[in-house]
Amino acid sequence: VQEVVDEISRERQTAYTSVMTLMKNLSEKGYLGYKKIGKKFIYFPAVNPESLKISLLEKTLDKVFGGSVLDLVQSLVNSEKIGREELAEIRQILNDLEEE
Repeated sequence: VQEVVDEISRERQTAYTSVMTLMKNLSEKGYLGYKKIGKKFIYFPAVNPESLKISLLEKTLDKVFGGSVLDLVQSLVNSEKIGREELAEIRQILNDLEEE
C-alpha cells in the first residue's frame, strides 16, 4: 500500500488510509488479490491487464454511450486525441475485419 501512496503522492498528496480503502474495495470487486505478511498487506493484480481493459471498456460503453459503439468512436474522433498513425492503424484493423 505504501508504494502506491508514494507513487500517487508524486502528483498530489494522498492519505494512506484512502489508498488502503481503495485497494480493499478493488480486492472485494475481484480486481486485486492480496496476501497478509505480518502487519502488511501485499496486493497484486487478480486479472490480466487486457481483460481489465475490455471489462472497463464494456462498462463504459454501456453506461456512458448507451451501448453504442458508433457514439464511442465519434467521441474519440471528436476529442482530437487520435493521431494520423493511429487512424491509419484503425483503418487497417477495420479492413482486416471486413476481409475475414
